[in-house]
Amino acid sequence: MRAMIRGAALATVLALGAGAASAEEIVAKFSTHWGPQHPASVQAIKFIDRVNERLKGKLRIDVFPAGQLFGIREIMGALASGSVELGAVVGIVSFPPINRNYNVTAFPGYFSSFEDQRGFFQTDPKGKEVWDNILTRTRTAVIAYNPVGPAAIYSSASKLETVASMAGLKARVLSNSDRARWTALDVGKMVSMPTREVYTGLQNGTIDTVSTVPGAIKAYSWWEHLNAVQLPWISFADAYVMANQAWLDRLPEDVRKVLAEEGDRLTRESTSDIMKASAAVHEEFVAEHGATVSVLEGAELAKLRALEESRVEPLLAEEVDADVSAALKAYAARK
Repeated sequence: MRAMIRGAALATVLALGAGAASAEEIVAKFSTHWGPQHPASVQAIKFIDRVNERLKGKLRIDVFPAGQLFGIREIMGALASGSVELGAVVGIVSFPPINRNYNVTAFPGYFSSFEDQRGFFQTDPKGKEVWDNILTRTRTAVIAYNPVGPAAIYSSASKLETVASMAGLKARVLSNSDRARWTALDVGKMVSMPTREVYTGLQNGTIDTVSTVPGAIKAYSWWEHLNAVQLPWISFADAYVMANQAWLDRLPEDVRKVLAEEGDRLTRESTSDIMKASAAVHEEFVAEHGATVSVLEGAELAKLRALEESRVEPLLAEEVDADVSAALKAYAARK
């Protein structure tokens, strides 16, 4: 009888323990390389705060900014392995090593907006094949789109007033698309450099030119050493809040629903605001740092477009399968 009582008591304790464990708050880590002032970081933190508020007691997401956990080149591997549950991913940096056909996003002149670019991966059969392959191979899921901004060229050694003004510059390389453009523009030197080293590189003269988004020059204080920007925009650098798929699948349905709803809200707000935020950074760049903004027009713009078509695109095409390149051109023609 005593054994039966002890057994019943133990079963009760175990049952209560299991109930308590199932009710425990889930804790997840969100890793981002962005500094706190970066527009994409501001938007991501709003998303995290809203999720934490709505799921208080069920899910808590802790934020690790500025590369505390993983850098811009490391985050995709960390997500795929489950080393972190959520992370900020910049597509043109993280996706080409997984599927080189994502390099179509760097083809000059084919996309007019972030929505247009996303449409290729969402509606075109070849584009969707590329997109699905990236997510399947990495066992990840996109929670939200959170673009880092339209990209431009910035320098500390040239006013960038002409296409020829690129010659001889020392340019930072982050991705193969950078390398293709710098090669076509005849820069003097290309230096592969992660985000965390760019400030020092600009400071000591290892590099003097970068292809990046406006939010980066402010968030990382690169504009302390830069003094010129050349427009028009050269690409639309999309980014994503992504999750480890296995972790996401284990979450209760109501938690996944909130993540999806707030992810949709982040996509709408960040996509709507990024162009305005980018323009505002340039206004501040001029007003507070005396920067020169050179907008190529007329014959000089025609020269750039001809160069992109004759030299940049062929180099980028080497990084993309022929059928995907053809699909991109067909997609652009249908618009």
